[in-house]
Amino acid sequence: MLRLLTAAITIAGCAGLLVSYYALQAREYTDLDLVLEGDFPIEFDEEMGFVPVRNGATVRRHPRSGLAYRLFTSDRRARVDAPGEQTTGPLDLMTIGCSFSWGHGVENHETFTSVVARRRSLRAANFAFASFGTVQSVQMLARNLDLRPRVVVYGVIQDHVKRNHSGCAPAYGPACLPCAWVDFDDVRGPFIHPPDGDAYAFNRRFWDTFFFRRGSWPRRLAVTMEADLRRLQGETAFPRRDPERRQAALEFLLARMRALTREAGAHLVIVYIPYLERGSTNAPPPALTAALASVEGPGVSVLDLAPVVARYYADAARPLLRFERDAHPNQAAHALIAQELEATLQREGLLP
Repeated sequence: MLRLLTAAITIAGCAGLLVSYYALQAREYTDLDLVLEGDFPIEFDEEMGFVPVRNGATVRRHPRSGLAYRLFTSDRRARVDAPGEQTTGPLDLMTIGCSFSWGHGVENHETFTSVVARRRSLRAANFAFASFGTVQSVQMLARNLDLRPRVVVYGVIQDHVKRNHSGCAPAYGPACLPCAWVDFDDVRGPFIHPPDGDAYAFNRRFWDTFFFRRGSWPRRLAVTMEADLRRLQGETAFPRRDPERRQAALEFLLARMRALTREAGAHLVIVYIPYLERGSTNAPPPALTAALASVEGPGVSVLDLAPVVARYYADAARPLLRFERDAHPNQAAHALIAQELEATLQREGLLP
């Protein structure tokens, strides 16, 4: 009898510790710096993994970093200024890329795409999106070629070199935001691997529970436990790629981007956006530099903003180009990028 009582007490104690551990984890997830209001901003896509919703209207808040901005999407999933706006062709300018180009932290009219379009009276569409890499940028371009863009701008950052080899896109919390990624076959040929739909379903439950509808505490505990189980099973672990394969994947993707742009009769401008830290502007990594050199030529221009940012920060009195508590480009950075992009389009004879 004493042994049964001891075992019961031990089991109860272990269960209590386990629940306490996951309660602390759930509290940490609850305190993550993201609150969503309005439409859920993404949906699953069998080819890409996730995409912006069509005709969406969302307010996104980051209480600790102090950022709050509105997200409106068109019938084509492009970011637009107001609800109900449609995206129609032909376009003068199409932007693809990640959150640096999409405009995390700023309103749509403050993004470099909108600034250039407004200054030069261009028909533009911003198809960049948060957490995208080169893979999703190519896929988004392919889906919207019928809009007949004259110029395609791909905003690339250093992290895309790594993102292209991961089936989990950067996301808040431990959940895997699944995406298509570059893999290699038995003869080292690159190909695009499809995303994991089951991982997206869990990711949606996690966002609903902690960022959107704020589920009950029992639900938060259950989702927290599932997140830990998925982590222990290695769901988010993907092989690290050596520099040679990272370069091969980039060359494969950029060559596809160049071919699609030519198919549309457009000019491709690849804009390298460094991390906007004062005193530590990063040049393109070697794999990206080599891949850019492999596609540069007729119909393709490369704009490296690292020297531009370094010159900007040479004057110590100038304000930061990033947010104080977030590394994304702020309004001043988007204005600077727009200025340099406009100058490049002018030099290439790409402006009306």
